[in-house]
Amino acid sequence: MGNNARDIGDFDYDQGDNTFDIRHNFNASAVYSIPFGHGKKYGSSTSGLVNAFLGGWNVSAIANARSGIPINVLIGRPDVVFVDSAGVVYTSAGAGRTAVVNTPGGGSSRSTRRPNLLPGVDPYLNNDRSLLNPAAFTVPAPGTFGNLERNSLRGPNFRQFDLAFQKRFGLTESSNVEFRAEFFNVFNQTNFANPGSSLTAPAAISSATPNAATNPYSNPVGALSIQPGQAFTQSIAGSSFGVLASTVEKSVGLGTNRQIQFALKLNF
Repeated sequence: MGNNARDIGDFDYDQGDNTFDIRHNFNASAVYSIPFGHGKKYGSSTSGLVNAFLGGWNVSAIANARSGIPINVLIGRPDVVFVDSAGVVYTSAGAGRTAVVNTPGGGSSRSTRRPNLLPGVDPYLNNDRSLLNPAAFTVPAPGTFGNLERNSLRGPNFRQFDLAFQKRFGLTESSNVEFRAEFFNVFNQTNFANPGSSLTAPAAISSATPNAATNPYSNPVGALSIQPGQAFTQSIAGSSFGVLASTVEKSVGLGTNRQIQFALKLNF
């Protein structure tokens, strides 16, 4: 997305966290030699066969946890809208309607902006896979910028624990076979990627459905189906908005579901 500055010299509007900012990150790794087998604290007198299979094992572990990366909620808005004397916003010209440049400094490449965040409404749902709350966002008034700050929301946290067992089996004085059993994401923690975060100013309605109880604008024909200041619903925002739908990665060791692999390596 291009510069969203409110004018050529005003870049403060786009200040915010880096897209890949990880505010909290924890990594810990450990390697432990199990004290069993010849020359160890336990089992030093075991038979050669027992020592070959049970002695000399090493275990290693890696724990990784981090906070979520930023989510930049955006909204697509038409370049120009039309407003009547009652303040109702339309997508087409008509009697008594005034044209308003909806996205200042607009143009087709600059019509994607940020929405308004309703005060006092939690932008997070944290309900099963529904992370973001569409009811926290509204369409900005025509010709104005949304008040939601860039990258001010955060996606889901990441947690993973990996474990590996390793042992070398001697062949000669200078050669051995190394066996490894590796367990990635041992606890099968699901690590989701950021959800969809794009809203669209809803299209104009094609027929009048006056109902002041549910819509104070009474839905005049041709008006936006949701007016500036009205909260989005999940159906209007779209089924993918704010919903966790995919995991971070699909490769071993980077957020996939539990994976187990075995390896043999000849050292000589």
